[in-house]
Amino acid sequence: MTLVPVLNGSMNWQAWKPMMMNYLLSQGQWKVVTNKFPAPEYETITRSTGQSEGGGSKSEIVEDTSKPPKNQSDINNWFDINDKALGNIMLRLHPTIATTVLNLLQKTMEENTDINTMFASLAWEFLETTYGKPGIAATYKELKVTMDVVIPGNANPTLAIDTILIGFTRMAASKCAVPPHLQAMILVSKLPYQMSALVQSICQTDNIEDLKTNDIKRKAILAWEQRSPIQNNNNRPQQPQAARKISAVQRSGPPPVISTTTAATSARGAATGQPEPSTRRLERRTRRMWRNFQGDMRRQK
Repeated sequence: MTLVPVLNGSMNWQAWKPMMMNYLLSQGQWKVVTNKFPAPEYETITRSTGQSEGGGSKSEIVEDTSKPPKNQSDINNWFDINDKALGNIMLRLHPTIATTVLNLLQKTMEENTDINTMFASLAWEFLETTYGKPGIAATYKELKVTMDVVIPGNANPTLAIDTILIGFTRMAASKCAVPPHLQAMILVSKLPYQMSALVQSICQTDNIEDLKTNDIKRKAILAWEQRSPIQNNNNRPQQPQAARKISAVQRSGPPPVISTTTAATSARGAATGQPEPSTRRLERRTRRMWRNFQGDMRRQK
């Protein structure tokens, strides 16, 4: 229900009407808006009306209104659906409009004593008569919304094109129809630069009357589908430059061979607790350099 906007006047009637209608259809309540309540069906009886000229009795078949109608359950069900439909309609009206509709329904009940309920069909008829004739402001709004639509070049253009075509349909309902060939030219002008080849192909049409919006839509979708594999490759995440360089480095020459002698010496040193020979040589060299440094310092003093 929240998907249906609130009707606030002629400005959004063209958008509100189909959404409210679809909601009532989904709830099985639209039938009470378009159809009147079922007429009661009574049992028939034969009633005497006097004597004929020949001395016989005259009779006629009449409805027995002293008993409930045979379709009373259907009538009750219709009124239940009517109340639900009217409630749903009233919930999606601006408070000012809802008050106006409620006053109209109450006045109708007062003027017609045989009517003891408020009809959803009467409310819908009043709304359509009052707000179904949009003015210049509503027509301008539809035109601006239609012209502001942007057809994407890196996504499926179906939704954007359908939005433009729906705008043209609503403008036609507002008695401001755009000629078909002008609709086609507007649609072509909105195609993205990624479809420039398609635009050039369409511009080669000899007769402007041959341009059809449905053909342009089909060709635009086909052009996007043909480009989509390329777009998917372009959008694939790239491997970092540094990672590619590292992985591309190849060691020249044969693979390194670990000397078994060095490995064995290291293992014996670890087992005996003594440092390996290379380590001892580094220690002796470090001590010798330290002694030389101390001797140089004493001589300078």
